[in-house]
Amino acid sequence: MKKPYPAKTIQNVINSAIYHLNLRDHSEHELRKKLEAKTEQQDWIETVLQQMKDFGYLKDDLPFALHFSERAFSNEYGQQYIKQKLKTKGIPESIIEQALAEIIDKNQISELAIITSRLSNYEDFSQTTQEKVTNDLTKRGFSFQDVSTAITEHAAADTLLSKAKIKGMNADLETEVLKLVRKLKGKTVIKQELKMKHVDITHLEQVLYDLEEAGEVDFYENCQLVLAKKRFDLSDFKDKSKAYAYLSSKGYSSDEIKEAMAAASN
Repeated sequence: MKKPYPAKTIQNVINSAIYHLNLRDHSEHELRKKLEAKTEQQDWIETVLQQMKDFGYLKDDLPFALHFSERAFSNEYGQQYIKQKLKTKGIPESIIEQALAEIIDKNQISELAIITSRLSNYEDFSQTTQEKVTNDLTKRGFSFQDVSTAITEHAAADTLLSKAKIKGMNADLETEVLKLVRKLKGKTVIKQELKMKHVDITHLEQVLYDLEEAGEVDFYENCQLVLAKKRFDLSDFKDKSKAYAYLSSKGYSSDEIKEAMAAASN
């Protein structure tokens, strides 16, 4: 970014102020920063700022915050967005809160109604995801609670799926099973993790049976491999009980555990 040419006269500072204010509204803090980049003459800056106020080009903090808040709400932004933007513009927190309270009361602002209005653009949510809709709305400054409420109340709420659900719906059951088998997970844990991933497990028992019959999966052998990774003393009752509980937590059946323990004891 080019460094602005230093002002040689106060007229240069006036011209700079008018230029910036013609581009968009500035808070006093913002314009002061722009002018400080133009000159080190603090008395020029104070004089020009006052002139801009006298001409009606520059608003005091409260009128600026009121105007900004009203425009932001009308453009369907929420309080958090407004607070963040006004803070970066150097508006004190007390004035931000006062401006928001006045505009909300004056215009009877309901952020939930604004969100509902934006969501009315969706007949259904088949072309998006829950994460995207939620992120878009929270980025606009709305609370997660209001966003969740508005989504739940939408007529097509049941069509809004998370990325995880979409991924699970499109997953190949056999491929997902084999991934978990390679991690030495037992049947019950495989079933639990597939459910968590939203994978359709309607045909899980058949897939497991076919894989075992084809020799691609051996849960008895895998159970032994898991047990071998631990140093349980199977001659000790307490350690044996711990080993049983551990293998059970990995998803293995009673028969698979007993055989693994018998093999390890020999």
